[in-house]
Amino acid sequence: MFDGIIEWTTGLLRKVGPLPGRAAKWAKSLVLPAPAAYDDGSKPRLRWITYAVKISIVLFVVAYLFPLLWNASWIRGYDLHYPASVLSKADRSVGANEAVTVQEGTGDTRMCDRSRLVDMQIKLIDFMVNENAWMPSMPQYKMGLFTLIPWDDTPFLDNKAAFQHGVLMATRRTAVELADTIGRVRGTSKADDDLLNARGALQYDSETWWFNPFDRGRPFGPIQPSQYSYRKAMNLFDGYNKRLDDCKAVLDARADNLRSYMDRIANDLGSIADALNKRSQAVRYDPSSDKFVDASGNDAGWFDMRADNMFHEASGLLYAYHGLLQAARVDFAEVEERRQLTDIWDRLEENLADAASLSPWIVSNGRKDGFLMPDHLAVKTQVILTARANLSELRDILDR
Repeated sequence: MFDGIIEWTTGLLRKVGPLPGRAAKWAKSLVLPAPAAYDDGSKPRLRWITYAVKISIVLFVVAYLFPLLWNASWIRGYDLHYPASVLSKADRSVGANEAVTVQEGTGDTRMCDRSRLVDMQIKLIDFMVNENAWMPSMPQYKMGLFTLIPWDDTPFLDNKAAFQHGVLMATRRTAVELADTIGRVRGTSKADDDLLNARGALQYDSETWWFNPFDRGRPFGPIQPSQYSYRKAMNLFDGYNKRLDDCKAVLDARADNLRSYMDRIANDLGSIADALNKRSQAVRYDPSSDKFVDASGNDAGWFDMRADNMFHEASGLLYAYHGLLQAARVDFAEVEERRQLTDIWDRLEENLADAASLSPWIVSNGRKDGFLMPDHLAVKTQVILTARANLSELRDILDR
């Protein structure tokens, strides 16, 4: 009964058995020069020149792949509990009540107390460019697979860059709000120089390296890499917070400023959810023809090479807002108390953390009712839209 299986297995082992020896022989031929003479007594031509060329190619491949593999394989310091490292110094029951009020009768504009929102910005930038290498500008990443195919079109080594882009989106948005509204009195006073410069530093192109010979849209170089500009933003934010702690800067923690920030975050979540939904939708219902027609997405499952990029970019955005909104809650503690936002804010944080925690081993963009290949994009979209609904409810309360 089992004779056929045993015979097939034995034949397979015979074929596979010599492979380790052949691999070892091939590896030895790569790192060792050719023998001084072959078995037939003939001597190899240009022995040492050939060996030098071969070693140069091997070293180039190693120098190209090793930094990429080492830096892109995992996200260092990733931890959804990271907000605690910033907020452990702040007591939510105190928050703005300890700050000095400089606008009589409003209890809004705060001084003499570090902003937790700015501290969270510093934490996220440090996470992006100091704890981790900044992947989007790394030459090996931008070159793709030896310039033959972009890494974005493969399932390998592109997830970290997409995640970092998502974090950058959230920190850029927050930097704009800090410079334009939160860091100045009622929008009529002079904007804070450190916040303005930090905003500009974060807007710096994300894919610029020292030299950019293969990027038509970027200077050849030498030029400042992206991560250097983001580190400058981190230092500028720290300078603002030090002046705020010394009563030499302003944090305008008013309800309308909080509403404006929530509105911008809701727009970001809506945008990323729409992109995910379009990618996961292979067919859609057309009311005019009363038929299901082709949509802009697909149901390729594990074989959609762009699905993981979009999924991890959304994860980076959610990861950042997970901490930024907790920090904003401390800065706007008086507003939360006066408008009775505690319950809805708790639900918002719960749904944001839920969305950020989704991390399948392999991202699949299958059918929504699929069995073997699930639709992770649709699941992510649903949880994001739930968090966005919480934001909309919170904004409505602030409007009253």
